[in-house]
Amino acid sequence: MEGSSKTLLQVKNLSKKYLIKKQLLKKEFFYAVDNVSFYINQNETVGLVGESGSGKSTIGKLILKLIKKDEGEILFKGKDIYSFSRKEEKIFRKETSIVFQDPRTSLNPRMKIFQILEEPLIVHGFPKKERIKKVKKTIVDAGLDETFLDRYPSELSGGQRQRVAIARAIILEPDLIVADEPTSALDVSVQLQIINLINRLKTEKNISFLFISHDLNVVGLLSERIVVLYKGKIMEQGDGKKIIKNPLHPYTKLLIESLPPDHPSKRKDLEHIPETFREEIPGGCKFYSRCPIAQEICKKEPSYKKIDNREVYCHLV
Repeated sequence: MEGSSKTLLQVKNLSKKYLIKKQLLKKEFFYAVDNVSFYINQNETVGLVGESGSGKSTIGKLILKLIKKDEGEILFKGKDIYSFSRKEEKIFRKETSIVFQDPRTSLNPRMKIFQILEEPLIVHGFPKKERIKKVKKTIVDAGLDETFLDRYPSELSGGQRQRVAIARAIILEPDLIVADEPTSALDVSVQLQIINLINRLKTEKNISFLFISHDLNVVGLLSERIVVLYKGKIMEQGDGKKIIKNPLHPYTKLLIESLPPDHPSKRKDLEHIPETFREEIPGGCKFYSRCPIAQEICKKEPSYKKIDNREVYCHLV
């Protein structure tokens, strides 16, 4: 899908493959990301949702140049990130950031919280007085007070550690943050607090988010638009509320069906979609082997259809 003049990030035909078998005259590759295209506008949250192994985190790493792409383009503010000069690369590193899934492993256990937050400021050459001021302000922006700055990560709860991770991500005032399952390791009550924090920071600091999750409930609370991923391929993307309320792709419907109802009494009203398992067809629809409505035509690769301001990867919608 094409963005607008307010587009911050544009991903075009992005692919990442890994060699899994090498023979004398033949190589076999696994596509972790397969010809993916989407965009993120300024001050917008886009949800990237799919099962484990669908390629969500790989896309996040590709966008931040933590791993190299094989094909396609990634445009940040209209310029290909692989054409950056050294100066532009440094600016890109300042204007983008990431929040990892598990703060227990993403925060250095040997550093106090003040040191963790100060580190990116040192890397980017901020003077000492400004570093102290920004660290104190940022910890408060993340919903903690200054007393936490003298503690180690091991002295904090899971929710507090994730707030520190978010504080580290926003301290350089980035334009884009990749949030890679930032609530999945937290209790449900704490998840809602982190969701509210992300929404507040987006509004107050004009930050765009790529919010990666397997949980459509969480993604639906945060995202203006949703991208549904399966085996590295986009199945459906478009307006978040429309996708949650009226999913078009069979895979999106299966994801929606897997969500628990608001009340146990509503379980009987759930539409049951029988899931099938059949042999995969090379060159066919990615979802063919599991699709409950697959037909003969699905043995061929579908093109993207534009329906109700959405893009859907399916022959049958």
